[in-house]
Amino acid sequence: MKKGLLFIPTLMLAGCSISKDTLHPYYRAQIGFNKGGITENTDFTKTSNVQPDAFTGATKIGFNASGHVVLPIKRNAIETGIDYMYNNQTFTFNDYSNGYSGNRRISSSQIMLPVTYNFSFFHKNNPLGSIQFKVGYLIQFNMFSVLDSGTALTDYSLNNFSSGITAGLSATPFHMNNGSKLGFYFDVYRGTKIYNDFYNQSIYEMPASSFMKFGIIYQFGKNQSK
Repeated sequence: MKKGLLFIPTLMLAGCSISKDTLHPYYRAQIGFNKGGITENTDFTKTSNVQPDAFTGATKIGFNASGHVVLPIKRNAIETGIDYMYNNQTFTFNDYSNGYSGNRRISSSQIMLPVTYNFSFFHKNNPLGSIQFKVGYLIQFNMFSVLDSGTALTDYSLNNFSSGITAGLSATPFHMNNGSKLGFYFDVYRGTKIYNDFYNQSIYEMPASSFMKFGIIYQFGKNQSK
């Protein structure tokens, strides 16, 4: 996470260093759906006496909303903002060899700070480009609600902070009379672990935090952005 904290001010300083080429900022509101949160382990070859179906996970579709600011730099841009995302997951334990049986439902609310560098394409009638490819870093603050049911479940621990690499694609092809634009976004992320238990130990590489999210963009026009 320390590398991520260094990455964010580096992008901001890069923007400031060429501020003479920077246009006015654009503001965006986004809302959509997502799937992710905790990436659980599915490979138990490093743990003895665990069957392949001893621990399984199911993730429901969640929702997300965000407010972003886009700072143009020449023909590209830096984008940042605050995102909120809600996830709902259920882990099922059927490990009779180790005495674990039941369900664990984990609801997570995540507040996120992404900073991305956007490569823009198709600039005709759109200073930001009609399509942007984004890559950058994201920091998460995680709040959990856990509900256990069953005869016996494993001990666990949760991490309130996580971070990692994010990438995505956004497009704003639809122009409105007031100067605003409509479009869509698709983002992916993979970061550090936020859940630990008997089946999601540090010996495994798979456990992490991750998501994919998509939805609708409303980009405010110049007059609305002031």
